[in-house]
Amino acid sequence: MDENASSPDMISELPDFILHQILSFLPVKAAAKTCVISKRWCRIWETFPIVDCCQFYFGKYLDIVNPKELGLPKDVRRNIFEQRVKFMSYIDDKLGRISENDICVKKFRLVMTLVSVGLFPRVDFWMDLVSELKVQELELRLTLGRERFYALPVKVLASQSLTVLSLKGCILIDCLSKDDVKFSSLVELHLHGSIIDEEAISNLVSSIHSLEVLSLKSCLGFTRLEIHGHKKLKKVVYHPHMALKIKKISINLPNLEELEVMFSSRPKRRLAFIRGLLIPNLKRLSLCGVFVDGKSLRDIVLSFPLLERLFLGECFVREAANLKSSILKEIYLRNCSNAVKAEFDTPGLRVFKYYSKDMSHLSINNVAGNRIAELPVPLSDMDSSWFKKLNNFLVKNRFHELILILSITDGQSAENTFSPENRIRKRLPQPFELKSMKLVIYAFTSVKYAPLLDGLFWNLHPKTLKLELHYNSPTYVKGLLKSLIVSEEPKCCQTVHKENLKCWRHSLKGIKFANVKGFQTGTSLDLCTLNSLNNFLDNWSIETQRTLDCYETVEGAKMSFDLSW
Repeated sequence: MDENASSPDMISELPDFILHQILSFLPVKAAAKTCVISKRWCRIWETFPIVDCCQFYFGKYLDIVNPKELGLPKDVRRNIFEQRVKFMSYIDDKLGRISENDICVKKFRLVMTLVSVGLFPRVDFWMDLVSELKVQELELRLTLGRERFYALPVKVLASQSLTVLSLKGCILIDCLSKDDVKFSSLVELHLHGSIIDEEAISNLVSSIHSLEVLSLKSCLGFTRLEIHGHKKLKKVVYHPHMALKIKKISINLPNLEELEVMFSSRPKRRLAFIRGLLIPNLKRLSLCGVFVDGKSLRDIVLSFPLLERLFLGECFVREAANLKSSILKEIYLRNCSNAVKAEFDTPGLRVFKYYSKDMSHLSINNVAGNRIAELPVPLSDMDSSWFKKLNNFLVKNRFHELILILSITDGQSAENTFSPENRIRKRLPQPFELKSMKLVIYAFTSVKYAPLLDGLFWNLHPKTLKLELHYNSPTYVKGLLKSLIVSEEPKCCQTVHKENLKCWRHSLKGIKFANVKGFQTGTSLDLCTLNSLNNFLDNWSIETQRTLDCYETVEGAKMSFDLSW
């Protein structure tokens, strides 16, 4: 047998639907490159049922409505114009080929800045084609200048194949009569930054019997939200536009399980609207930008007897307030002012999560389950006094997990002022034992790792160390781990031996991989495995940058290590 003979391309022989599934896991630019592999792959790409048309794939300045007003040079403006023409031609060609081949499109996504109303007919034409292609998911994220909005064609509203519809920058008023809305399969409707009036909302809800998720974020055109009688709605999300003065919120939905109402943080709203909600089966409630007092918390418990998850964000606790429930399983407090006045009597709780830069003594003594504290802090604030306050905060509230979001920016000190000598002089308590500690680092300047680790591990002994990666953090993670396992031998304990204190490095007996992609659980972290991990981080950075070139955001990676003390 000839060993040099080329092996058959078994992947290319797979059915079309499997190859389409493979492409769905790739970034758009990477998926598009497969068309040069062979005629077979070119055909697969041309018939790919997910059409993602994002202007940022063609140029990073295509979201600028008027480049001339910004004073951009003429050659840059010309380049933007050519990129915009190329982008629109790509959409024409892509939809034309799919239409000619009579292919059913699973998802169509259009992210585009409409620089003039002259482009509206072209978008109308695309929407006509999309309607004929039996699209299941349609996402339009349109940006227009001078407070203009795009009027969605009636033909789209008559689509019976749509299951998910997401709109941004659209106007849905004159086009939404009960006779026009003929969605028979729509499950999710998301409206963001669009215009819709009360009558249109009523027509949508009453006409779409299959609807399970309704989301209205920063929409204009109405001051009253009234949703009644729908039997299948399971989730409602409402973020009022900050320019609107909402007069009434009335929701009567017998099977709704999740409600999210997020007011802007200022001014705070009263929770009186809770009494106008008839949602007997509600299990998850999220509120933002409201006043909280004893009466409002009692209203929550009485109005929603099955409530299992409560999120309060940017709220203000005006007076002593007690939340008592044996049903609640999860409570999340995020940036709530005066939270010290809130008392929680929830013995059935599984998760209690607190997020704030303030470290208060919370009344959560009768709270079972896992307690998580998430604290954003500039590295320059982490001196001995800060760590003493942190230790007291963790001990008094008996937190099990700690998440520190560390920020260092240009112009700020990248070094904390903690030192073992300060620890002795200020008589800081013994290190607090944690179930886990997670570090999220947002750094845009150099960091000195040894003082940071001294501050953390002289005061905290976590069983698990978790690190979260973002596009700019691998460098800091590599430096942090290197400093963690490589220490200068000689003088680490000389300054504290008279106090009979042992340096944290001598207390730390071992570090092992717990959950790191490509590394076996239980493997020790040493110089050898650190080199391999650094290679992984370098490759991750390269792949992340490629992904950022295709997407506006990228999800951070996570890794964890077991520490033995």
